[in-house]
Amino acid sequence: MGDLDRRVAWVTGAGSGIGAGVARRLAQEGAGVGVVDLDRDRAADVADEIARLGVPAYASGCDVADVESVTEAAEALTGALGPADVLVNCAGVGLGAQPVATHDEAQWQRVLAVNLTGAFHVTRAVLGGMIERRFGRVVNISSGNAVRPSAGASAYASSKGGLIAFTKAVALEGAEYGVTANVVAPGLVDTAMTRRLMPTDEALAYAARESRIANPMGAVLRPADVAHAVAFFCSPASALITGQTLHVNAGAIMP
Repeated sequence: MGDLDRRVAWVTGAGSGIGAGVARRLAQEGAGVGVVDLDRDRAADVADEIARLGVPAYASGCDVADVESVTEAAEALTGALGPADVLVNCAGVGLGAQPVATHDEAQWQRVLAVNLTGAFHVTRAVLGGMIERRFGRVVNISSGNAVRPSAGASAYASSKGGLIAFTKAVALEGAEYGVTANVVAPGLVDTAMTRRLMPTDEALAYAARESRIANPMGAVLRPADVAHAVAFFCSPASALITGQTLHVNAGAIMP
């Protein structure tokens, strides 16, 4: 079928948005897909769609910020599909603008717990097996905010910047065992999270062309645009690429 035929991919945050796009894309490459999301009903909808492509799929409800929830999900996914050859950490939450001086403590902790610690929990659950089998692909979804934060986005930017550093550590630990770890950092993508801040097509178009996060192409990306980059990092073509961050943002950030 494709580059990932007979491989197993687990994708967190896969009930919607970028995660769902990634899950669909990896299924098109032949991978059986564990669709992991806090909302199991949404995960089940995506898993049903993938199953219609003729590849195995399994939906798991999971709060990646909770260790016990991750352990239960990992056991269920392994039983249904097998251990993960590919892990894409896409689960994430964001906030509206919150200045540091008045930032709510609980919201700060929740953003870091999901976006950064959650990736640690799930990666820890699969990395040992990848090392034993001497094959693995870990792809973490960061953000342009990691390198060019927006005002009021301290929690989100910190979590996504930390994710890049975490990925480099995983890359070093897995390197001699054929396990790679890389980051995809999207720019402005049309997702439910984005729509909460920019609810109309006009607002998205303005952001793409005129705001501080504008890009020279004036483009609003789709989840599929990000998923293509993830699929590359999971493919044999990227076997010797590790510890890298690929910005998918229509040129908004050129580090």
